[in-house]
Amino acid sequence: MFNAKQSVRAALFTLTTGTVLAASLAGAGAGAAQADQGSARGFSSVESCTGVSGSISWQPGLLKTGARTERAVLTGSLTGCSGVNGAQAGTGTVTAVLSGRSSAASVAETGTMTINWPASAGLNPSNGTVTVRRAAVDQPFTVSGSVTSGAFTGAALSTSLSATTQTGTGSRRHPVVRQQFVNTLPLTARVNLG
Repeated sequence: MFNAKQSVRAALFTLTTGTVLAASLAGAGAGAAQADQGSARGFSSVESCTGVSGSISWQPGLLKTGARTERAVLTGSLTGCSGVNGAQAGTGTVTAVLSGRSSAASVAETGTMTINWPASAGLNPSNGTVTVRRAAVDQPFTVSGSVTSGAFTGAALSTSLSATTQTGTGSRRHPVVRQQFVNTLPLTARVNLG
């Protein structure tokens, strides 16, 4: 049985615990609301193409034995494009001119690119900078860039490309001078909504 002092202590403990718990729950609710607002901010997709296919040509050609300065030209077609107003009929193109030190196993190229979106999109071309990297011969190329003029200026671009066939073996007599590719991730333009 509780005496009077114990009853008062129990009541104060219950009141204090309830107040702390209520304040914690209110704080958690405010934190969740802030997290929800945060997820509404940040980068959001404004254009995406599900299909990217084409080729990369290499000059003087990729070697298995080590990296050297390469000039590369990437050309591809874009299909399955859609934007904020829905699907877009037709195809687009992407062209990039790159340079860097690369080998058959490891690619690190930077340069400029132009994307011509499907005509039905009614968009100006997107021009910008691009980086193409590959960490190992069995890995896809990661492509990332940013639009500096034209449609979606300020947008971040990304995709991933997998080599399907190549011309050359990577030897000194037969360097890799061309690779065909298809995408493993959509080409996406994202803008920071902030």
